[in-house]
Amino acid sequence: MKAAAICSALLALGLASGFVAMLLAMDKDRVEVPRVLGMDSVAASELLKEAGLTPRIVAEEFSAKTPKGHVSSQRPSRGTRAKLGSEVRLILSRGSDQLEVPNVAGGTLAQAQRTLAETGLNLGRITRIHSDAHAREAIIAQEPPARAPAIRGASVTLLQSLGPWEEMMTMPDLRGREMVTALNLLRELQVEARVSFEASASRQGVVVAQDPPPGGKVRVGAQVQITVGE
Repeated sequence: MKAAAICSALLALGLASGFVAMLLAMDKDRVEVPRVLGMDSVAASELLKEAGLTPRIVAEEFSAKTPKGHVSSQRPSRGTRAKLGSEVRLILSRGSDQLEVPNVAGGTLAQAQRTLAETGLNLGRITRIHSDAHAREAIIAQEPPARAPAIRGASVTLLQSLGPWEEMMTMPDLRGREMVTALNLLRELQVEARVSFEASASRQGVVVAQDPPPGGKVRVGAQVQITVGE
């Protein structure tokens, strides 16, 4: 009976020893995963390879704490016993999604759109108004203003100039008027005159035709055509 108990104990001890030996043998094929959080992708990859592991970049994410191009997450985590040659999945930081709004006032719409896209912002609603102080198509103002904080992908609203108001006047009837009288009237209306002549023995020195015709709309500062008999 005593001998049987001893045999049973020895058998149990042998099984336990074998199990431990098996675990030790299995553990020989495993290595401890090093910490690579915060390291740049090149340094992290080199360290993992030196440890006998295979680095794999699986994604990128915005991170306010981790610089762009550095490891913001790793799986398995530090201290894990991983099989030799197994993958360690890395997520790299794309940097912070917080940025500063650039100044696009004074430029054209195309320039503003390009600058916003390069910064990581979107072009929002565009409102257009007449302005005597700003050239046509120039950006007058923006919202959010320059240097304001914004989240990447946010929209920036722009106010664009249509240029000065174009003052219009109604073309008077110049036909039958003396050329000098017609020119003086056009000068008072702030309209330039281009004069041509055509043969007319009965109407010499008198306006016989005009373009635009009487009642037509003319922009102040524009040029009109009058034909004078000679």
